[in-house]
Amino acid sequence: MHILLTGGTGFIGASLCHRLHDLGHQLTVLSRKPESVKALCGKEVLAIQALSQLSTQDEFDVIINLAGIPIADKRWTSARKKALEDSRVGITHALVDFIGSCQKKPEVLISGSAVGFYGDCGDTLVDEDSPFHEEYSHELCQRWEQEALLSSKRSWITLIKMNRRFYRIIRCLSLMHLH
Repeated sequence: MHILLTGGTGFIGASLCHRLHDLGHQLTVLSRKPESVKALCGKEVLAIQALSQLSTQDEFDVIINLAGIPIADKRWTSARKKALEDSRVGITHALVDFIGSCQKKPEVLISGSAVGFYGDCGDTLVDEDSPFHEEYSHELCQRWEQEALLSSKRSWITLIKMNRRFYRIIRCLSLMHLH
């Protein structure tokens, strides 16, 4: 299976790349730092820096969207919030547009979100049924997810709220018999 992955050099993405490669998949990784992709994801991985490097004739069975600059490492100034939004909502918008232009649509878009969807819950454990707190991290995740859902007219989609595990992505691919 040919998989396009954004966020492949991140904490979850790099591990996921190795796991998907071990399962025999062909990977293309979109990264802000394509020069680091082979070292972090594997020598066989094709690294690109922009979707414009792809053709509408390129065929991907699956697109996995884990893109996003780190959220907790800097103060959320107006400029930082813009960067956070561009790296999540902006790239997701570009992916939805790319899917729309593809001659052969991918079977699925798996788009990561984050536990930040629930806002600051302190030490309380959260799951998909937990209530959210209206705050910036929730608003960002909500816009990120809404943008991904726009592709549902073009591909099957699943949204995954990410923590430090990627087993749910592998499980999703298994359930779809795409592994």
